[in-house]
Amino acid sequence: MKKEIVSLLLSGSVLVFSVSGCGGTSTDPVVKADAAEETVKEEIEQETEQKTEQETQEAVAESAKAKKIRQILKDTEFYDLADVEALKPYYEAAETRKNEILNTPTEIVKSDTFIPGETYTGNAYYIDPAGNDENDGLSPETAWRTFMRTTWGDVQPGDAVFLKRGEIFRSPESALPILSEVTYSAYGEGSKPVVTRVPENSAKPEYWSLYYEGEDGTKIWQYHEDLGDVAGIVFDDESYASRVTEWPTPEGWAAVEIKEMDPVHGISTQDDPCSPVKVVGTGEYRTIEENLPENLNYITRVDLTDLEYPWDPTEEFHSGPLYLRCDEGNPGELYKDIEILSLLDSGIFSSDLIVDAYGADGYVLDNLSVKYYITNAVCGGLFDARDAVIQNCTFEFGGNRLHTVWSQEPTSGGAYIGDGIYCVANNVTIRDNYMRHGGEGCMFESGMDAAENMGTYTVTGNLMENCGEGIRIFLWNEDEVDRFEKIIIQDNYILNSGDSMNNCCFEEPLAMDLGWEAVRYAKEFDVSNNVMLGSTMSMLRIPPSFSVDLNLHDNVIAQSRDGILMNESQTGGVMTWYLMSDILGE
Repeated sequence: MKKEIVSLLLSGSVLVFSVSGCGGTSTDPVVKADAAEETVKEEIEQETEQKTEQETQEAVAESAKAKKIRQILKDTEFYDLADVEALKPYYEAAETRKNEILNTPTEIVKSDTFIPGETYTGNAYYIDPAGNDENDGLSPETAWRTFMRTTWGDVQPGDAVFLKRGEIFRSPESALPILSEVTYSAYGEGSKPVVTRVPENSAKPEYWSLYYEGEDGTKIWQYHEDLGDVAGIVFDDESYASRVTEWPTPEGWAAVEIKEMDPVHGISTQDDPCSPVKVVGTGEYRTIEENLPENLNYITRVDLTDLEYPWDPTEEFHSGPLYLRCDEGNPGELYKDIEILSLLDSGIFSSDLIVDAYGADGYVLDNLSVKYYITNAVCGGLFDARDAVIQNCTFEFGGNRLHTVWSQEPTSGGAYIGDGIYCVANNVTIRDNYMRHGGEGCMFESGMDAAENMGTYTVTGNLMENCGEGIRIFLWNEDEVDRFEKIIIQDNYILNSGDSMNNCCFEEPLAMDLGWEAVRYAKEFDVSNNVMLGSTMSMLRIPPSFSVDLNLHDNVIAQSRDGILMNESQTGGVMTWYLMSDILGE
């Protein structure tokens, strides 16, 4: 291109010469043309040198970025997410892993020696929805009916509790209470037993009445009773409705707009610099039909009488009508199964989790299917619980509950939250589980008063797909004390992070979130042999190099070429961003 520009300019000078020569005048114009030609040449050469120097500097800078990535992500294989053929073996391997997890047999047996996840040493108790709590629970024929029966004093450390396969255990009155040093697994034939707090299947035509019908074919349906905050609606265990965000005010539910931000270029103005969205109030109070713009949108307008800030729906129960846009017709006729994930006014027991492991030590969860959760599928003690194993389980559809609302103005404090496996114990092993459509698949978050030694945190062999985040480690501690002996994250598949039912999550979608500036981690921290395919925002967030000896190696990462590969937290909340093109090239 530069040679073409020079050629054109030279042609122009010849033309000037030719015209001047035909005029029969003096040779001065020729001299002037020659001088102009030399000046142009000098300017072009100078400009070319400047551009070459700039391009060289840019190349060096890009090369330095790529070098930094390779230093951090040692021996990692990088792929363009669009390279379907290259990634096909990884997707096939993930599907194989899923089928293996879904069809894992129960292999826990009685023994004189307790091996977590393999044996139990005491009695075996059985639970069947068709059982009776007056039974002794010691055989499938004399099974108990409810979870609460396990808390009456019969079950002791070393025992095992088995739930019947092929059944759904609906327990709106209580979570599954986990006892210390007890193993929970499945018995019988068929699929893993499903544990949920959803009281019933709402695929009944009489449960839905037509609220609004528009000339364009829009149909909005109202549920037959008022509900608490609805975190999600799942159809036939596969598809789901999308929640429309509104903001609670003393005057009612205010309309907001959710604007996607560009964190790479620092456009986000949220309190969280990594928030992918900004929530902006419109100043409007829209009608139901105005605020359900698309098919399978829904809103729950709970009663906001006597609303005070801060407001946490789990602490101050409010209920109201549920509206679902379903243009094809009555949802109770269209679907065989409709699960409404609604916050319950359950009194003694919180309804925002399904498996309650608070304060429990040395327990095992095996071959359970935990579904349709409001905040957490399973939650344990942050500081006072130790030695847990969670294996061969599934955690599906949940984590879209409205969190604490701090003020009338839309803020990041109004985020929607929820996780599959959340803070279950110190010294925990999470292996060979399947998670989909949750806020985080697996999360450990602890405060500054965490235990001095939190043992080993092991996450291996899991498949997490379509979660807001795959794995999150988040330990806040201002001093430089190593709190873990080891953190081991190996051999996991993490697919399509951010593309989740948790569509209102305001936190950054990531395959792995490995920490912020104030994080102090472990004597050993190994992240290896994981396959991470795609994220709507960033694949990885890592702490600054000075805060942790993080060993990231031998992973597979695929992201869109123009997407974010990694962001590194720095002092003052500043982020260094690395794009996939930094390593793949333009």
